[in-house]
Amino acid sequence: MTIRKSRPCTMYKRIIKKTVVVVVGRGKGIPRKGCFSDLMVSCGTDLSPAQEFRASQSTQLPDAQIVNRRCTFSQNSSNALSDISSDLAARNAIIARQPTEDAVNCSPEEKIKRGIDVNDDADQWRNTVYIGGPRASQQSDQNSPAKVAGSVLLCRDLSQALADRFFAGSEASVSLWSAFQTKVQPLCRIEPKDSSDVAKALEVARRYECHFAILGGGVSPYRGASSIDQGITIDMRRMKNIAFVAETAVRVEAGSVWGEVYRALGPFNMSATGTRSSSTGVVGSILGGGISFFSEYHGWACDKVMAFEVVLANSTIVQASLTSHPDLFWSLKGGGNNFGVVTSVVLEVFEHPPTWYTFQLFNMDVRDIVFDRLEKHSSDMPLGVWHIATTLEWHVPSQRYVVSERMVASELPHLPEKISAVGENGQSREAPVVQTNSYRRTILEMAQKMQAANPKGLFNFFGSVTVKSKAKVFMAIASIFQEEVDEIKAESDLGINIVYNPLTRSALRQMKQNGGNALGLEEEDGPLTVININLRWSDESSEVRMRQFMRSLIRRFSQTAREMNMLHPYVFQNHAFEEQDVFAGSGDEKLSRLMKIRRSVDPDGVFQSLQPGYFKLEQGMKRKGMPKSEL
Repeated sequence: MTIRKSRPCTMYKRIIKKTVVVVVGRGKGIPRKGCFSDLMVSCGTDLSPAQEFRASQSTQLPDAQIVNRRCTFSQNSSNALSDISSDLAARNAIIARQPTEDAVNCSPEEKIKRGIDVNDDADQWRNTVYIGGPRASQQSDQNSPAKVAGSVLLCRDLSQALADRFFAGSEASVSLWSAFQTKVQPLCRIEPKDSSDVAKALEVARRYECHFAILGGGVSPYRGASSIDQGITIDMRRMKNIAFVAETAVRVEAGSVWGEVYRALGPFNMSATGTRSSSTGVVGSILGGGISFFSEYHGWACDKVMAFEVVLANSTIVQASLTSHPDLFWSLKGGGNNFGVVTSVVLEVFEHPPTWYTFQLFNMDVRDIVFDRLEKHSSDMPLGVWHIATTLEWHVPSQRYVVSERMVASELPHLPEKISAVGENGQSREAPVVQTNSYRRTILEMAQKMQAANPKGLFNFFGSVTVKSKAKVFMAIASIFQEEVDEIKAESDLGINIVYNPLTRSALRQMKQNGGNALGLEEEDGPLTVININLRWSDESSEVRMRQFMRSLIRRFSQTAREMNMLHPYVFQNHAFEEQDVFAGSGDEKLSRLMKIRRSVDPDGVFQSLQPGYFKLEQGMKRKGMPKSEL
């Protein structure tokens, strides 16, 4: 064993009277216990965060004592171990005092309506039983003797198994983002406190062959995704614990949203590779991939998962990682809700101080110049830039089309008053910037800003198409967008935009880490751009027209890109239209692997038949004409 005089540490933290003091150094200054020579530390081997986590899981110590295995101690080791575990415990104590997104964002009136204690920042839900549901007596088949008897027995068994976590009927719909989901009335709702409660609920659902849905963040726009008519809603709101389990790893329970993760990590100048909206559920976004502010350097949200805790169809609780159930681990990173109920994830986290957020607005008639710059950035992202996205929008207040570009970077980038491009005729054109904003923000503040632009309570449709990162296909899609919106903008209080999200080869390369993911995106495919369509309106009677409109956009975008030989089959699950086949882009090999894993962990197809909401593997396989024996 080699005893070194000091260990270069990029950052160390000491907790003093509830205040986090962050000191940056390279082995000089105040020594951190556990990393410097006064404790005789041997740091001959550097482990990656994933290796560190796996090593920490081999210990028999409880979670609060899991230590950073990059350092081993040759003397005074018991004191050093105590100091490190105390540091993690101190971090977790600070996290425990952070309010939830519900407590932060609700008005006092809404808190009272939803059962949150208005005198407490914590998300304390009342154990009030909501009796019956407004739709239960309106549906003719619900009152048949068989249905009534089955419902009574189902509710009896759930209430006996879960006691104060069981609620007959539901008023939980008020916490859902989309107006479509607020129209759904479950037979009953349960609020599990841990994975064993989830296992009990699944056992009862299987016994009575009752439909169920999982409610995490609740931001899917589609009926049945987070709540289900006359079935069981498994509401994860009590499972919000976030805690460090190693120096660079946190365990996050399934009721958490990304804003809560960012808030928990903020005091330590750390972050996770989460999504760009503060109220998006952690688990749901990971199961679909999860585009992140950090895609360029860290990949998507699913790529930084180190372990899943999963309740399988037979109510068995397993840990899935690279070394335990590795196939299941891989499938959960983009395979959706087809394999089990994820009750917690362990995420790799990293140091990340406040970051620059910039926004530039342009008139629509110079979009070709903006797209030319986007194509260049897709191939060669500027140094220090974490994320770029370009948006086309029908701006309702001003009744005009606008194009904008937002950027997230470690340093404030150069923001010229004009941008220029050379056209096909060789002539240079300039695009004046109409508006420029720049802020130094935390990741939490940026995610909250993004969420504020998407208020709850409206009807929403999403859609997604993936293309090669070329300005000419960007332009073609923009022209279709304008044609389609021109035909409908006078008919409804339409709010619509399309967002171009570039995927550089560097970002695609990050998707290979931790065993890769199930998305079907390869580095050699890049650079690509994922185009997300966002549609919202307030009048429920417009649904049929809006559905036709979304279908037309997706069909025309895809057809045009295909004719230009620039369409990629990948469909971003988190933002797909409910009629799209999100697994078509995985490729036959990965799709067959996903089905094989599904059959091994859920041979009876519980998550295909009893959890019908969201995107199902079997539906995609049937559309591809796969033999029934392979389903």
